[in-house]
Amino acid sequence: MKKRHYISIAVISYIVLLIATIPAKPVIDLLNKNTPARIQGVSGTLWNGRALIININNIKIDKAQWSFKLWKLLLGKVAVDVDAKFLDNDIIAEIGTSFIGRFYLNDLKATVSAQQAAEIANLPLVQLSGIISLDIESAQWKQGELPLASGVINWTDAAVTVADTASLGKVTILLSESDQQLLNADIKNQGGDIKINGTAGLVPEADYSVDIKLLPTASANNNIKQSLGMFAQRQNNGEYTLKKSGSLNQIM
Repeated sequence: MKKRHYISIAVISYIVLLIATIPAKPVIDLLNKNTPARIQGVSGTLWNGRALIININNIKIDKAQWSFKLWKLLLGKVAVDVDAKFLDNDIIAEIGTSFIGRFYLNDLKATVSAQQAAEIANLPLVQLSGIISLDIESAQWKQGELPLASGVINWTDAAVTVADTASLGKVTILLSESDQQLLNADIKNQGGDIKINGTAGLVPEADYSVDIKLLPTASANNNIKQSLGMFAQRQNNGEYTLKKSGSLNQIM
């Protein structure tokens, strides 16, 4: 037993030594060659390193710093704590991958303007304003599988402009796992020209499903109501219902 104990300590010590001393650049060069990521300005080691620019599918992250979480290896995962900048906003998160190729993200906290988010999503004919704050407890995905996530997205001072500008107050999106172990989003708001209440999520039969009720408040003008009628069905009680499902490929 003592011999096995000493061997285990020696192996762990060797792994720690490797991670602490191996320069990050050779490993990053392999990532640049074999993944969509393009990482530049690398310094430091695998244990504690830095990168000036990380570009993944035209999403640019600046001034990234990471520190390796050794104990996650005991769970069959490779994980690092990351502190970086995205569009001049701070981002902190734990990111990593399991040995079976499942990527995951924990404790993501980030803030971005709604206008910047709309530009990233390439939304046509719509202008967004306000501040979007992400507080994602966990997320995971694997190629060929639908993603999962839990956490909260808050959109404060929210406003949407189509034919006219509609204030949405504070929009809250609660992410969770459905009974079918798929991503589900509960969407509500407080204040504004339109009251929002509904759900959106991933479903095995049609890939995605949206069911949201939109009720113009007393402050909503006719232009706002006409804009709602462009994409939602008006009901007899004055609500507008947005109900849609289909393949994710149609909206990506």
